[in-house]
Amino acid sequence: MIDVTYIYREFRETAFSIEGIFDVVRKKLSGTVNDRSFHFDATKSRVRNVLDIRKLPAGINHVTGDIYFLTIGLRKSKNVVTIHDLGHYEHLKQFPLKFIVYHLFWMYLPLRKADVITVVSETTKAHLLKAFGFAKDKVRVVYNPVKPIFKYSKKETLNTKLRILQVGSGWQKNLNNLIEAVKGTNYHLDIVGLPDAESIEKMQRFDILHTISSGLTDVQLYQKYLDCDILFFASIQEGFGMPIIEAQAVGRPVITSNVGAMLEVAQDTAVLVEPRNVAQIRQAIDALAQDKNYYDLIVEKGLGNASKYSIEHIADEYLNIYKELAS
Repeated sequence: MIDVTYIYREFRETAFSIEGIFDVVRKKLSGTVNDRSFHFDATKSRVRNVLDIRKLPAGINHVTGDIYFLTIGLRKSKNVVTIHDLGHYEHLKQFPLKFIVYHLFWMYLPLRKADVITVVSETTKAHLLKAFGFAKDKVRVVYNPVKPIFKYSKKETLNTKLRILQVGSGWQKNLNNLIEAVKGTNYHLDIVGLPDAESIEKMQRFDILHTISSGLTDVQLYQKYLDCDILFFASIQEGFGMPIIEAQAVGRPVITSNVGAMLEVAQDTAVLVEPRNVAQIRQAIDALAQDKNYYDLIVEKGLGNASKYSIEHIADEYLNIYKELAS
């Protein structure tokens, strides 16, 4: 049996997508892989965590995301590092000193030490190799899986007040343009995240129906997908876009961006829009709201797309990497 230690960031009440992805991978590989876990301890310094991680037993170490710098402390075992996106890396370029530290300790040295680097999309791979070309021969694309909980449920009739779900509220999630697109309608925005005060004030000023929730469990998020009519996920940038395939697996049509990883993940199975074009966003929502045949067609395409991201397929890809390193 192959020994694998999954290395996670600290526990977070409102952020658990990375943990959720690898928890289902671990469960699927149970019996084939002898897995352990190591969590970054936020009560200790980063240096202390790096020293602690040196105590891990021999085997394969898999740094699952966010805390790449811990790779520096790993001993001469086989190391896998998963990169989800480079958004934070790009953001820090406006802060030169922080960027230098992050570039060296979070990215350059860990990537040098990694035996295999997995990325969640071809888009992320391209961004990574543009900055770290030396890693070319180490990089593999392994997409994220749809969690089994997100099961299909047919939407027979739409809500009287169309319910639009948005998952995430950071600047890149494009909530502001969605708000602009639905003002003057009776559409209901259901936001999972923590919108800033400006966005909340804007929804109130435009008298937009809305609900806000955060820190949801997978069961609660699944209920959000069941309740909604449409998922809006037309971000400015993403490393992958989990809500796209989750909503498609449940049987809800998706409006997403015609750029980057979102286009890569959805292809022609979602309604594609230019994320900064408010008129396009409004047209996309109206088209789904007003034509049930078109609505059902997008749902059908989405179901086919989501099937490509099954946990069985993704777990097998990780298992093949572990076998390769173990040999």
